[in-house]
Order: sequence, then C-alpha cells, then structure tokens
Amino acid sequence: MSTKGKQNRERIVEAADNLFYHKGFNQTSFSEVADASGIPKGNFYYYFKSKDELLNAVIDSRIELFRNLLSECEANYQQPLERLYRVADILVNEADNVLHHGCPMGTLNAELGKTQEELKAHATQMFDLLVDWCEQQFMALGKGEESRFLAMHQLAMLQGAAMLSHVYNDRTFLEKEVQTVKSWLDSLLQ
Repeated sequence: MSTKGKQNRERIVEAADNLFYHKGFNQTSFSEVADASGIPKGNFYYYFKSKDELLNAVIDSRIELFRNLLSECEANYQQPLERLYRVADILVNEADNVLHHGCPMGTLNAELGKTQEELKAHATQMFDLLVDWCEQQFMALGKGEESRFLAMHQLAMLQGAAMLSHVYNDRTFLEKEVQTVKSWLDSLLQ
C-alpha cells in the first residue's frame, strides 16, 4: 500500500475509533465513518471490506496505543507501585471522556459481549494486555501467585469507577475512587 493509502487507512481507523467510542460500534454506519474520515464511501471499501474488519483495525490501533502508554510508564517510573498508580490515574487524566462516554475498553467489550462474541474475543485483548502488565507489576512487588487476582481486582475497581462516574456524570466520585484504589495498593505493602 502506498504512503497515501496508509494515510487514508489511518484516517479511516481514527475516525471509526472516535465514532465507535462516542456513538457505539453498532450505532455507527460505514457512511458516518466515510464522512468523518473524508474518504469517499466508494473508496472506503478498498481499505475495509466489512465493518467487522474495520473494528478489528480499531482494536489493533487501541492495543498499540495502550502498549505504548504502558512502555512510557515503565520508562518514566521505576517502581512497580508507582506504575500501578499511573494506571489508576488514566481515568482521572481522561475524566472528561470517561464522564461522557465511559471507558473505551469497557464500553466496547460490554457492547460486543451482548451479540458479537467473535468480535468481543479480539476486543478482550485490550484488557488482556493491561491485566498481564499489572500482573507483572504485582509480581515485582512480591505478590507471587496472588498477582493475577490482584491485577484483575484493580481493574475491576477502576472499571466500576468508570461506569458509575459515567452513569452519574460525577467527577468527584471518579477522583475519590481512584484515590481509594491507590490506598488499597498502599495497604498491600503493609
């Protein structure tokens, strides 16, 4: 694919990612993605033959973005506890989006899990990446076999905070819940 072709494909994926997050996958049409990307609908099918294929590209893009975010976290913070704090801080840093649209990983998985199990299996990889990474941090903290459970528990608390703060549009609740997660992390080291 030419450089221009790659740029067009990236524009489509970016537009679809934005629309899937703000409107939902099932509520977004190919036409809306074509309009938002500025790529004529007739040319659109050259890049993506189906909406499912487009979703898979969006998920891959989100995974790559999150992988880069976790790598930056590792580079900037040497201590595993500090890294786990930074994961919790993602919600606060993205509070405006979370309050209006929920967590991009959680909302997509919830939507797909209702009727589209095959697509959800791919979307679950976003959580797999984060759970695995958090598990490594807990292992580094000496939590051994309990590390996987602790990683999932941290994410469960954060997903609950994201969902309820979205439902109630409550930034204060979100901030307090993130602080509660950090206090829980501190308690594990005592």
